[in-house]
Amino acid sequence: MRISRQAKNLASELGLNDAEAAVMELKSQLYQQAARSISKSKLTHEEIAEKIGTSRARITRIANLGENSLSIELLVKIIVTLEHKIPLKVA
Repeated sequence: MRISRQAKNLASELGLNDAEAAVMELKSQLYQQAARSISKSKLTHEEIAEKIGTSRARITRIANLGENSLSIELLVKIIVTLEHKIPLKVA
């Protein structure tokens, strides 16, 4: 995965190393994809929440990019559940 210039700059300002910058970039990309998946889904936020094992309010916050405390695991669960595919390839 290539780290964007924006992520590198932000990581540098926060005193983070390259590995931490890569995690930040990955999480950002997964967050954007999960939000798009929720928005495109024909399921209600309540139905998505039940499938994922979280609250409807949290799904709504993720869809609106307003959730601050997210795990990569939750983001992957959302994407896999809604898109029926794994969001990344490991080489």
